[in-house]
Amino acid sequence: MVGNPAAHTIRVKVRYGDFTTLTRQLTVEEPITEAKDMYRLACHLLGRKKLVSRPLRLFGLGVSNLREQTAQQLILL
Repeated sequence: MVGNPAAHTIRVKVRYGDFTTLTRQLTVEEPITEAKDMYRLACHLLGRKKLVSRPLRLFGLGVSNLREQTAQQLILL
């Protein structure tokens, strides 16, 4: 059975008014498949690196290091 693609790396890019551009990324062991998890990790990167210290001209969010998600752990009650 073929699974859905899952990302292992999330990347944020910010550009300031003076056109200075910074890119930061984070690679995680567990695959990222949900938008809420992408959002949470992007916020973590922005906060940890203090990237939103002044007004932004551009914000970018990307995922990479894609792999097929072949199995999913089920919780049995």
